[in-house]
Amino acid sequence: MSQRRYKSGIDRSQETLFPPRLEDYISEHNPVRAIDAYIAGLDMEALGFTHNAPGRHQAGQPAYAPQMLLKLYLYGYLNRLRSSRTLERESQRNVELMWLLEGLQPSYKTIADFRKNNAQALRRTQAQFIVLCRALGLFGGQLVAVDGSFFKGNVSQKSFRTHRKLTAQMAKLEQELVQWHQALDAADREEAGEPASREERDLAEKLDALREALKEKTEALADLKQRGKSQHSPVDEDARLLSKRGQRVAGFNVQIVTDAQHKLIVADEVTNEPNDLNLLHPMSAQAKAALGVETLEVVADAGYLSSVQCHRCHEEEIYPYLPVPSARGRTVAPGRLSREAFVYEPEHDRYRCPEGYYLIASSKPKEQAGHWTQRYRSRRRDCCDCVRRAECLTAKGQVREIWRDQYEADTEAVRQRVMAHPERLAQRSELVEHPFGTLKRRAGWDHFLVRGLEKVRGEWSLMAWAYNFSRVLNLLGVKQFREICQRLAELLACIAHLLVLSACRFPLGSTWRLQVGNSR
Repeated sequence: MSQRRYKSGIDRSQETLFPPRLEDYISEHNPVRAIDAYIAGLDMEALGFTHNAPGRHQAGQPAYAPQMLLKLYLYGYLNRLRSSRTLERESQRNVELMWLLEGLQPSYKTIADFRKNNAQALRRTQAQFIVLCRALGLFGGQLVAVDGSFFKGNVSQKSFRTHRKLTAQMAKLEQELVQWHQALDAADREEAGEPASREERDLAEKLDALREALKEKTEALADLKQRGKSQHSPVDEDARLLSKRGQRVAGFNVQIVTDAQHKLIVADEVTNEPNDLNLLHPMSAQAKAALGVETLEVVADAGYLSSVQCHRCHEEEIYPYLPVPSARGRTVAPGRLSREAFVYEPEHDRYRCPEGYYLIASSKPKEQAGHWTQRYRSRRRDCCDCVRRAECLTAKGQVREIWRDQYEADTEAVRQRVMAHPERLAQRSELVEHPFGTLKRRAGWDHFLVRGLEKVRGEWSLMAWAYNFSRVLNLLGVKQFREICQRLAELLACIAHLLVLSACRFPLGSTWRLQVGNSR
């Protein structure tokens, strides 16, 4: 019986000759070449990166070029590496990074500070890549989907101070103070005239500690009231306790808008809003501006439903698709006339019931969340003589009332739009939940490493940029994308050359002004 053969490795003690150039290790279709080609064409000074133009006679070691650190971060986020210490190790052993960074090995502190100090520049870099995607025709520009997801911040839930939590802690401390005072008084009565024992000294120290803790909680509650907030964390003042479907997260609310053509992110934002109720119009308007279109259709879930937001969208020719609940209402008993049976007549500002009677505006409008609601009531004598009274009113009811929102016409327009195109809502999850699923499940990024809203936005820009960059490479291929970057670099070089020539031909000053005056 013959023995099974296995593949054998090389002898570790054998001398070998590696290729003489790092270039030989990197194939033409390696994505790292696309990273190098794209970032080489960026204007780092215009984007606002720090240490872009170091002084010639500065003391100490020269700074690392921002292009190198940006290449390192984009490579890391594309390969699910974002820890500064991990990126430092990879730069020392990863051949692709050795080629990309030209052998440079920045320390983890330098890497971390670059992400922390260039939040605004990273936002601009992500926005510029969106402009490139638009120029390449990768956006459909007709239908987008918006959604939000909670990401954990670099902060613990226990660090948050709330009115309810502080009040409960103060009540507990006051109760403990009373108990310890009683214990100390009892000890004083038992040992009257004798020197203070160790137990009495311990009781006194405990009382001092409780008073100090109570003073700290009282000051924290006063500070919370002065800030006008319901919650606050001294660790990260911009983070917030967020709740959704029974889950509680200490972090931020991340919003994205994706285009339907290739599921690319066209707009994104990091907020500390507790929900999505006031974010439909801001995100939709940002997406419309990024796409450069006149009209836009937006799909969202029920968490974005707001009559005010729908109205603002309609004003800017943005047409949302939302699951608007029926006007029937949930409290209507079987056999009773629902609100849908009453027809609103806008020309007379009144409702007409099935029997032809009218419900007219009653009392002043009620202010609510930045807009008003109006109450409409029927007349008592009309309801008394109505043959369908039992179907409309309860046994004790005398008149029928209907409340109407100021922008209810916009909400109704959304509901009619959804009824005409129900397939739009089915597209939402497959469009906008894909990026969140990719980042949270594939990459494992459900939290931020930095603190502060501005820095968190910069870190999120790296996540969104890496997601878009990866999808563009899959759509175009590394070779075609590198050719595009090369043509862009040549175009920018031509523009710069023309600007230099125009400056030499038409220098600023009196001569140019004279030529303009003569041409007139």
